[in-house]
Amino acid sequence: MSGKDKFSFGSNPKMSEVPVGQKAKFEFVGEPKLIETEWGEKYCFPILLVNHPSYETLPFNCDWESKSQVAKEIYNGYFKPENKKFLEAYNGSDWILTRFDNGSYWIDQQ
Repeated sequence: MSGKDKFSFGSNPKMSEVPVGQKAKFEFVGEPKLIETEWGEKYCFPILLVNHPSYETLPFNCDWESKSQVAKEIYNGYFKPENKKFLEAYNGSDWILTRFDNGSYWIDQQ
C-alpha cells in the first residue's frame, strides 16, 4: 500500500447543543445540507469547532445540526447566488453562536 492510500470510516461527530446563556465559536468548512433525523428535518453544517463550553479538547471537525431560525437563514443565504458577500463571509470567517435564556440562537460573524 502506498503512502497516499488512506481510509477513514464513521460519521462526523455532532456539536453538542450550546448551553443556555453560553456561546460557541466555529468556522464553516463545507456546504450545508438538509438531513432527516428522528426529530424531523434539520439543517446540517460542517464546521471546525474552535470554542464550546461543553468540550475541553478543541479544535475539531464536527457537524452543527439545528432546526433553529438562524440555521434556516444561514442555509437559505448560502444557496442564494446573488449573495456573494455572504458566501465569502461563510467560507472565510469565524462565527460566534450565542444561545439566549429563552433558548433562541443568534450568530455573529467575527
